[in-house]
Amino acid sequence: MVRKTGMFVLMALSLTGVASAQVAMLTQVAGDVRASGKDGARTAVPFLKVNEGDRLTLAGDARVQMVYLAQGRQEIWKGAGAVDIGAQEGRSATLKAEASQISPIILKQLAKTPAAGQHAKTGMVMLRSLDDLAAMDRLDQDYATFRAAAPPGDTTPEVFMLSALLDAGEINRARKLIEDLKAKQREQPGYTPVVEHFSRLVTEAAAAKRP
Repeated sequence: MVRKTGMFVLMALSLTGVASAQVAMLTQVAGDVRASGKDGARTAVPFLKVNEGDRLTLAGDARVQMVYLAQGRQEIWKGAGAVDIGAQEGRSATLKAEASQISPIILKQLAKTPAAGQHAKTGMVMLRSLDDLAAMDRLDQDYATFRAAAPPGDTTPEVFMLSALLDAGEINRARKLIEDLKAKQREQPGYTPVVEHFSRLVTEAAAAKRP
């Protein structure tokens, strides 16, 4: 009986761990949005990673865009209401999501994007060699394709590109893209959190590379 009880406790702890796994990242947040879950309640911000079982509460004309990190489902939620974060998609009794799918290569990079409050990790994957021009060409092509397919106000392609450039150690190219986005901020305010988030990460990455 003791062994069975112990096995039950271990299974329960295992299931609890699965239920609290980070499953999605908020890529855009506009308006009054709160995130609540086992870690408490907080204001939702871009690049926040949320757990299965968390809840987003949108007020007024709020808008949230998020990407599920395992299968690439992208959802946009608008209006006042609550959204429960599931393992593979969000659920709401009053709101309906606009859903689309992100390609695996894009998703792989987005999953590695440091969340709000996390620090940069450079030179890890994707582009192992700074001399690999073919890899950089593929990155540019992937970005161009993603940007052309995405709505003008969707900043996810820029998040993908900046994250990939940091992974490649291409700090100067990342800085250049951030400057380009700064020039567009007045017409497209959605770029502001992207600029703020990645400006900090680029500064950290540059400091880490200094001898």
